[in-house]
Parts: sequence; structure tokens; C-alpha cells
Amino acid sequence: MRSIIVAFPDIIHANKIRDVLLQSGYTVRGTATSGSMTLVQVTSNPGGGLVICGPLFPDMSAGHIQTLLPEDYDMLVLASSGAMNIGYEPRDGLYTLALPLRSKDLVASVQMLLDTRQMTSNIMMSEMRRTESPVKEAPLPKRSPEDQRIIERAKALLMNRNQMSEQEAHRFLQKKSMDNGWKLIDMAKAVLKSQDA
Repeated sequence: MRSIIVAFPDIIHANKIRDVLLQSGYTVRGTATSGSMTLVQVTSNPGGGLVICGPLFPDMSAGHIQTLLPEDYDMLVLASSGAMNIGYEPRDGLYTLALPLRSKDLVASVQMLLDTRQMTSNIMMSEMRRTESPVKEAPLPKRSPEDQRIIERAKALLMNRNQMSEQEAHRFLQKKSMDNGWKLIDMAKAVLKSQDA
């Protein structure tokens, strides 16, 4: 299980985020109020995970912390839209959500990031096995233009709402559809429907 670490300069804010996650069934491995404390927590919890934090700490920015994280850790920065560009540039493993934020949006984003990383690991393992096996796979059937438009809209929604790349959004849709035993188009429709709810 990947670790979740919550880090904000204000411990009250960190504890509120931690409590939302705990109430949703997640295990939070630690909280921190500075960049250096965050890195200590990460070092104490090897094996990958997610750091949920604010954009700026007294000792360093979120962007600086992210450059020091192990490759198996992602970072989700929660910040007001005016503070989104403080101290970092978009890069792999660094995601942002604008404040104010509803609890259900935070929980959905955390689940998506945890699923995406797990799915990426599974895809990499699958790719390694595929290259080792000389068996050829049958080509996938073509999608209708309408189905393709729906899938593209769902990916755009995920990219916009969760600061994902197109590839990450597509992998997320694939993973969720496989987990649920659905077709990709049905998963895309469900994502679009969740936006309307």
C-alpha cells in the first residue's frame, strides 16, 4: 500500500486534510509542517506514496520538495489559483488542485492518483511480460467517431480537473474500466456523468 503524507505549514490545516482522508478509509502515515519534515516522513515510509501539501513552506517550496522525492512518490499541491505557480513548474508526478475544494473532490483526486500510479506499475509489468513473450495479440476493434469523442471529452475533463497529462488520463480510464469489467466507452460516460452530479 502506498503511503500518504499530509504537509502544510499550518498544522490545523494539515490535520483537517488528514481527518477527511481518514474518514474516507485512507491511512495517513504522517503529517508535517515544513519541507524538511516532509522529506523525513517520506524517508520513514519507503515504497512509494503521495504527498499532499500546500505550495510553500517556511524552508522550501513544494516544487523543491518534489525534486527531492523518490521516483515512487507523487505530489498533490492544494493551493488557491493565485498561488498555483509559486516555486515550481509542471512535471511528472506533480499535480495541483485549486482551493477551495470539496472533500469529495479531494478524496476522488487522491484515489485517482493512487490508482494511476498502481496502474502505471501494472502496465509496465505487463509490457515487460509482453516483450518476453513472442505471442502476437489480435488488433483491437476500431471505435466509432462518436465513442472516440466521448472518450476524448472524459480525458479532457480528467486533465482539467486533476491536472493529468493526456496519457495519464487515458491510463486512468483504462484501469478503471478493467477494474469494473466495463468497456472503455462506458467508463468515459461514467466520468462525464460524475461531473454533472
